[in-house]
Amino acid sequence: MLQHDLSALKARNVLITLFVVLCILDATLVAIARDKWAIGRILLTIVVMYYVLQGRKWAKYVLMGICSLMIVLLIAMVLALSSKLSTILIVGSLIMVVLCAIIPIYMATDKDLNRYLSFKRQSYSSGDSK
Repeated sequence: MLQHDLSALKARNVLITLFVVLCILDATLVAIARDKWAIGRILLTIVVMYYVLQGRKWAKYVLMGICSLMIVLLIAMVLALSSKLSTILIVGSLIMVVLCAIIPIYMATDKDLNRYLSFKRQSYSSGDSK
């Protein structure tokens, strides 16, 4: 395997790791807050991430939008409800804000990841997808 292929796979693995950490943290906070409606958002985000890893451009932009919206909503929630939230929820929400900022920045700027997604897009459009 070529060196640039390995770096593209490493970039994909970094994105997957960031996303898994985000989902685990999100699911933990949802369980602590007992917010059953957030489960649907988590599942939707997982589905969108699947399509991102398939190289779909629309999914990349939808995931970036979801992360951006989560940043705004989490910061607003912490500011508006900080006196009613537990310290764990506040700290976890702020960590999620950081992760939600890192993921779209990484997706937009990492050349190896973009090369991987472009390769997946090309293999899908040529009918080589599995």
